[in-house]
Amino acid sequence: MPVLLNIPKVHFDFGAIGALADELTNLGISRALFITDRGLVECGVFDKVLTTLHRNRDFPIFDETPENPTVGGVAKAYELYRHEDCDCVVAVGGGSVIDTSKAVALRAGHPGPISQYDRHSEKITAATAPIVAVPTTAGTGSEVTSGAGIHPDSSSPAINIGSPHLLPKVAICDPDLTLSLPPVLTAGTGMDALSQCFEGYLSTGVNPPVDAIALDGIRRAVTYIERAVADGSNKEARWHMMMAALEGGICIGKGLGSGHAIANTLGDRGHHHGTLVTVVLPSVLRFLEGHVGDKMTRLAEALGVHEGDEVAAAIERLNVRVGMPTTLRELGYPLDDLDKVAEVCVGSVFNLTSPRIPTHGEYKAIITDAMG
Repeated sequence: MPVLLNIPKVHFDFGAIGALADELTNLGISRALFITDRGLVECGVFDKVLTTLHRNRDFPIFDETPENPTVGGVAKAYELYRHEDCDCVVAVGGGSVIDTSKAVALRAGHPGPISQYDRHSEKITAATAPIVAVPTTAGTGSEVTSGAGIHPDSSSPAINIGSPHLLPKVAICDPDLTLSLPPVLTAGTGMDALSQCFEGYLSTGVNPPVDAIALDGIRRAVTYIERAVADGSNKEARWHMMMAALEGGICIGKGLGSGHAIANTLGDRGHHHGTLVTVVLPSVLRFLEGHVGDKMTRLAEALGVHEGDEVAAAIERLNVRVGMPTTLRELGYPLDDLDKVAEVCVGSVFNLTSPRIPTHGEYKAIITDAMG
């Protein structure tokens, strides 16, 4: 039976980061581990978070999160969590940081290895550490989800861990923290949010509130993403893109589809997840035409185009306008073993909610189309 909405307490607006200290106090936290990455430390975004904590700044910091979350990164962060006797994880960053934090919270109350929890939510109990999520990108929406993708290593597809016990206790969404995000990441993360709204809307899950949220997220993203890419200091655009990302995260709870199955499979070469999803999305949409009832018409309306069969082309045009690649070949993905890639896609958990589940041969055709 579907859970219609299950999200954490959310602070959302410019200056929302000021609520962090009080929320840690409200949760009874005595020693939090802050997880972030070097880029956020070096550009000063992480320091903006620290300044809100006033004099209470004696806490451990793990800033070695890799671009895509890995088992090794989780192990190093968990070792610091254990060594410092922490009782909470505060994630300050994008999807990689937040997913790493969820895995650390899992390990805080459960034995390793992480791989044993892949698609086994029943093994995850309330013994997880509390999580406070502070997103600094407008993309994955991981701050309002109960799952995470963790790569065994930098050259392997992600495993999936998920449980209501991994849902952050609090999400603090402050668009001020996204103002310094460079155009390429603004585009990649923004199109990731758009893709999640698309696939969440098209999924077989029954969740009318989420369907409405998905369409709203699509309208926001297509209206504001080009403005955010062109001028990162545009606060109106940043606000709406962060809201679209949060809405995309909510859509994940309804289920995703083949675009995410392919993107996760192709995530073994270090490419940005959001970029992979948006590059393959038009090919997936063409595969779904005629198999989703009137939903393509609703998507066309949200995108501002006239017919459902224009949806895939509209996404391709938007990719071009925000500087995204339009094919996997342009991205530089070396597809050396199409049969193996298709085989992994067939076994993806995202097929469970796809409105049309591709066969091995159909996955090969979709990926070939995405290659250009």
